[in-house]
Amino acid sequence: MGIRVGVIGCGSFGRNAYVRNVLSHGEADVVALCDVNAASVEKAFEDYYPEETSGRPNVYDDYRDLLREEAIDVAMVGTMADIRPDVTVAALQRGAHVLAAKPMAFTLPDAERMIDEARAADRHFMVGYNFRFRADATAMHAFIAGGGMGRPMFARAWSHEASVPTWGPHYIRAQSGGGSLASTAVHVIDLAVWFLGSPDLEAATGQIQARFHDLLSYPEKLEKVRSTYDTEDVVSGHVSFKSGQSMTVEGMWLAPEVVNKKGVDVWGTAGYASLEPFRLMSWKDGDYVDRTEEFLPSEFTDDSSQRTTKEVHHFIDCCLGKATPLVTFDEMWTDQAIVDRIYQV
Repeated sequence: MGIRVGVIGCGSFGRNAYVRNVLSHGEADVVALCDVNAASVEKAFEDYYPEETSGRPNVYDDYRDLLREEAIDVAMVGTMADIRPDVTVAALQRGAHVLAAKPMAFTLPDAERMIDEARAADRHFMVGYNFRFRADATAMHAFIAGGGMGRPMFARAWSHEASVPTWGPHYIRAQSGGGSLASTAVHVIDLAVWFLGSPDLEAATGQIQARFHDLLSYPEKLEKVRSTYDTEDVVSGHVSFKSGQSMTVEGMWLAPEVVNKKGVDVWGTAGYASLEPFRLMSWKDGDYVDRTEEFLPSEFTDDSSQRTTKEVHHFIDCCLGKATPLVTFDEMWTDQAIVDRIYQV
């Protein structure tokens, strides 16, 4: 059977990012599913276990029961952020490696508790910043790390969403830990930190605002969340690092469809790189030289299903001793600290 996986949190992300990709690995299997909502587990069975066979995972509605009853090697935590730290710590204490969805936690102390437990248990623990597994992000990181722009100096991380993510209660702060910053822009924050070389954080400040309730009309799916929507949807921030590097952050929901994109721009002492549109430029002989095709052919494709497959397979390989986690504890701490400090201003 290989690696025995328990998936805790079987909503859309838990099913499609975790269950699906564990089953496609070849050296891992899902032995248990847990969700307080029975319909989410039934949907997982419908999608990935259509036949009622003995190979179906065991089912739990309390993660503590799963951890007590099942001898799992890996817990994949797809819950909302409100209980993610407790689930992660409990799984680590039971000796399981943990792959957890983002945002990591509500607060930096909760994130530190997760990291400290992973260190004490000597287990792999990684937050799923799966944008690192995009083909364009991988190529951009290789370009920067290889000296293609000299020393990276400044990054702009921006996330403009056309709507509100309603496939989960990301718009309810008590469950999600935050809106356009924690639930969405954290992906590009992580990329910017990675592209800058993961420098030590010095300070972060910013402003969070909400305009959802100022809008006079909504499409049907947003009308349904009007009464419970209580998080931010317009964020700006500035981050400085001890190295002298810096970055800005933008996180917007309800953006015009024409700007419904996410990106990171990086400026260096001898070049420039952009994730959206994808461009890699080196300064040479008094002008920029376009090196984009050298690092990634223009016909590349990438989507969310590809990057979550790469992420899950990578983490299983780490647990098999075949790889080292792409996201480090220090980087996870920095990402959470940036979000935490912007919210606290």
